[in-house]
Amino acid sequence: MFHCSICGRALSEKEALVHQGKDGKKEIICPACFEKEVGIDYETFRYRRENAKQTFFAVLFCLGATVYAFIEKGWPYGLLGIVVYLFSSRTGKPKTKKKETNQK
Repeated sequence: MFHCSICGRALSEKEALVHQGKDGKKEIICPACFEKEVGIDYETFRYRRENAKQTFFAVLFCLGATVYAFIEKGWPYGLLGIVVYLFSSRTGKPKTKKKETNQK
């Protein structure tokens, strides 16, 4: 049985989260306190972290394939790999809307 370092609530082993505080010390906290400290809930944080790992490995794979194509097939295929990578990295980003100001 664990206890939250911030609110003191009793936690099971499944609920307990390890969080590194602003002072650098690791604390065991509950999901509600994690959301207060970080600003997002733990599920969203975990999803983003996993997505970042997958993106990192995909970029490494694409870079390796581009280098391989450049060495084995020549510069046109290497250049094609770079262009495809740049195009695919641009299309996956969500579009953000510009904020409208109502100033007169």
